Amino acid sequence: MSAWRRKAIEAAPELSQTIQRSCSAMAAWIELRFSFKQAVKRGDMQQSRRILDYARYCLAAPSAEINTAVVFGFIEHLAEDDVVRSQLPKLISARELKDWRTIMLNHAGEEEIEKLEAALRLK
Repeated sequence: MSAWRRKAIEAAPELSQTIQRSCSAMAAWIELRFSFKQAVKRGDMQQSRRILDYARYCLAAPSAEINTAVVFGFIEHLAEDDVVRSQLPKLISARELKDWRTIMLNHAGEEEIEKLEAALRLK
């Protein structure tokens, strides 16, 4: 089993079968994005944090395929949902928002990102 699959299963064990069947890291990240969104909406911050920790791990991975998958399959979608966006100050740092800002603008407007930045400054 590849390292990215093993780490993904550690991050979201309830999705182990889905991750094992994923044909690529991108497909796995799409599934993890939906799992993250559902976890945030039901208030499961523990699962949300595990998935974000795995995203951080993937961003630091030496594989361009893994980096690309997490950026386009997950990070760029983080701020597109109102409920998820409202919880992001509990989950990410101001530095991460600064690093991910341009990516997240692909699916969220400038105004939403500015509100998120303000919320993180208040944190």
